[in-house]
Amino acid sequence: MSTVVSYFQARLGAEFSIAGCGAPLLLAEVQPTSSPQAFSLTFQGPAVPELEQQTVILERAGDDPLAIFIVPAGRNSAGMQYHAVFNN
Repeated sequence: MSTVVSYFQARLGAEFSIAGCGAPLLLAEVQPTSSPQAFSLTFQGPAVPELEQQTVILERAGDDPLAIFIVPAGRNSAGMQYHAVFNN
């Protein structure tokens, strides 16, 4: 298992904030993909602001800032969901 996927698995359910706007994103899911070298993340965010596809800087107390590319995945009853895919 890669260090990157282990980092996110250990933070499943954790809340991150987006640098510059402070919007919270909850890490809702860490999923393997069809490739053994890849995985995807699902983040749950509020309904507002609705973020566009972009690279964001995630911040969390005790962790270094992390740049990831997120893509809006759709609305649900809690707000907006976003996906990020990693290929090792």
